[in-house]
Amino acid sequence: MCNDIFGINEKIRFVGIIDQMGNLIAGDMKNGLRSLERDDGSIRLYLGYAINNVLRRDFDNVFGKVLYTFSEREKIKLLTVPIDNNLLLVSMDISSDHVELIKKIQNVVSKLIKA
Repeated sequence: MCNDIFGINEKIRFVGIIDQMGNLIAGDMKNGLRSLERDDGSIRLYLGYAINNVLRRDFDNVFGKVLYTFSEREKIKLLTVPIDNNLLLVSMDISSDHVELIKKIQNVVSKLIKA
């Protein structure tokens, strides 16, 4: 799945699958790129997304399931897509067309889940 998503657009920086405990179980940075966070930053980032994913499920019966979450920061854009109990995390360059990329990523995920 990670390679399929990297193939969507050159502006994608990172693709990973995070389990519900915040562990990276698949994925990595795009070849030739370095992560913006230092030291244990990735660990804290993954754990934060995992915790938020669990907390959001409390409202699934009211609002429906989360399809994705997106945040735009000064230096990067971040997308998470729940997949069963795991999360797909994608980071993209700040100049990327995130609306287009989100649609394409959702299509790839949908096809791979059905396969």
